[in-house]
Amino acid sequence: MKASRGLLAACVLLSAAPVHAQENRVWPERIFVTVDVPFQPLNNGFSESLSFPDTVRRTENVSFATDYGSTRGVLVDAGAGVRVARGFGAGVVVSWLHRSSAGTFDLRMPSPIAANSPLALSGSVPDLNRREVGVHLQALHALPLGSRARVLVAGGPSVFRLTQDLVRGVQFDVLPGFSALKFDQALTTTVERTVVGFNVGATVVWPFASHFAVGGVTRYSRVKATLDPGSQSNVSRAIEINAGGLHLGGGLQLLF
Repeated sequence: MKASRGLLAACVLLSAAPVHAQENRVWPERIFVTVDVPFQPLNNGFSESLSFPDTVRRTENVSFATDYGSTRGVLVDAGAGVRVARGFGAGVVVSWLHRSSAGTFDLRMPSPIAANSPLALSGSVPDLNRREVGVHLQALHALPLGSRARVLVAGGPSVFRLTQDLVRGVQFDVLPGFSALKFDQALTTTVERTVVGFNVGATVVWPFASHFAVGGVTRYSRVKATLDPGSQSNVSRAIEINAGGLHLGGGLQLLF
């Protein structure tokens, strides 16, 4: 009887070991640290359009429009994650984007000497900086991909610190006879906002050594922010801008 009980216990232990190994086969490591270099391919340009009564010819309006170019390009990511139970875990990724682009403006104001004959002024504003620092909190789930690789499906909230140079206005001279406007300089300001959005994505992980793996990253994060560059003739301004976007790339993982 004792021998039978011992044989039964051994069988239970032997059968339990493969089950435990199978549970962790998809994601055997406990902790990973990753450094990625994704690319943001989508257009994230934006614009503003204002119209308000002229202080001299009140029956006509001053119009002021600006257009800001896209800041597509390469980012830098760094993050870490931990397996909590079976194929589930949690992680955090910090992304950093810094780009400079040119903007354009178009100003139309009523002529003080002739009705319905607006004076126009257009131009460009170079070196408008944009910085995005995103902190992406993620719930993770590992799925097998072949015998060694895996897919980490991720999603959660994102916190963005957005810094953007905006055109607050333009200075100009009126040529003799009120015939035209001559551009002097653009007045810019730097606006900062912290906003909360979301992120979803997936990372394909290929371990190639005991503590190293390469990964291919696909992540989409998004949030809409409203920026105020300052008053323009006492007109309230609200520029809507999207932070985040589609990030495609890859990098290196350290496995522990």
